Amino acid sequence: MINSVYNYYAAQYGHREYSKYDTHSKAQLKSTFGRLQKINSQTPSYKIDFSDAALKYAIDLKENARELSQIADELSDESTDSITYKRSATSSSPQVIDAEYIGDSCAQDYEPLEVTVSQLACPQTNTGNFLQPNSKPFAAGEYSFDLQVQDLTYQFEFGVNDTDTVTDTQQKIARLINQADIGLNAQLLTDGLGNSAISITSDATGIRGISPTIFHIQSLNSSDASDSNTELVSTLGLDRVTQYPANAVYSVNGTTATSVSNEVTIDNNYVLTFFDTTGKAPVTISMNTDTDAIADSIGELIGGYNNLISITANDANEHFEGNEKLKKDFAGIAKSYNHLLNENGLSVTDNGTIAVDRDAIISAADNGTLGDIFSGLNAFKQAVQKKAEDISLNPMDYVNNKIIAYKNPLRPTNDPYNLSAYTGMIFDGYM
Repeated sequence: MINSVYNYYAAQYGHREYSKYDTHSKAQLKSTFGRLQKINSQTPSYKIDFSDAALKYAIDLKENARELSQIADELSDESTDSITYKRSATSSSPQVIDAEYIGDSCAQDYEPLEVTVSQLACPQTNTGNFLQPNSKPFAAGEYSFDLQVQDLTYQFEFGVNDTDTVTDTQQKIARLINQADIGLNAQLLTDGLGNSAISITSDATGIRGISPTIFHIQSLNSSDASDSNTELVSTLGLDRVTQYPANAVYSVNGTTATSVSNEVTIDNNYVLTFFDTTGKAPVTISMNTDTDAIADSIGELIGGYNNLISITANDANEHFEGNEKLKKDFAGIAKSYNHLLNENGLSVTDNGTIAVDRDAIISAADNGTLGDIFSGLNAFKQAVQKKAEDISLNPMDYVNNKIIAYKNPLRPTNDPYNLSAYTGMIFDGYM
């Protein structure tokens, strides 16, 4: 059961990147612990459903609730906690340069940037000699070679059998390099004559330090040409560099700069990702208009809300009694703010999700009422965020639970066993 649940968690949510809202101060952690104690002291003792389906359901609730809470945080002014729109960047040629705004959401508009990319950063590639696949140039025995990546040196050892062909040996070396997970990728290439060669490419790009290469391959006794290991490296061509690493060369408003990667940060406001060279025509990077930024922010908030609601609509979760409770909780929020949502180009659908009418939002911008409408969503955002935080703290409250005993209302006490049912799901996201 445990393996199944952890595998599900890793597959569904393990790839998510942490944001700055996943990092908490001691005071915030203390506050979270205090809220947990309060929840625990008021919660009856349950017999909890620990089936795989129930635990996966709880994980889905917790992770989507955390995502919704983070979206609400991103749309909250840090000083007043009132709603604010998320500033975003736009690129005149996103297929050439992608732009992401990472600055302060409350900042004023910045002057557009004119960015030209004359060279992309590229990795190092070693391409070996193409050899007849069924040939057997190596005697049976033990072989080794050294592979230096930056300042670290790794020694690889393997055996060659009497029946091993060149392709067998090449495949062994490729597997060794890939399984070592040292930032290199090895594969076999085949030419038009059916001959095979090893190609090794670095994950890293650019030139770091004084060395023109990222990695270097040689035998332990590279000075001895008759050494069997030296002969293997030479015959396979493992040390033959066919593409040297190179830095990205670009200019911002006429000022030239270089980078070891194709992702650069400009003035702590923009992250630019280069996909292609621009030639002589610059790409313009600018802030989105207030209209687009507000419409995007509303769409992001509603998207997080709908993701959480969609869990309740999953047929596999219909048999959970807590699923109905979750539906009622969100239906109550939607009903309380239904008039406000309708005024903002938002409408509650039959399945509980919210539809966004972007044209109505843009229309509100044209008549000058968009700012007032957006500010009016603050109460809805706060209600949704509070419910999302409650779910994050106690997702097991929405799983089938059979009450064993109620707490004494006059003398509430903490039950550590009750808390332990979901503590582990909470703190993997609190650092």
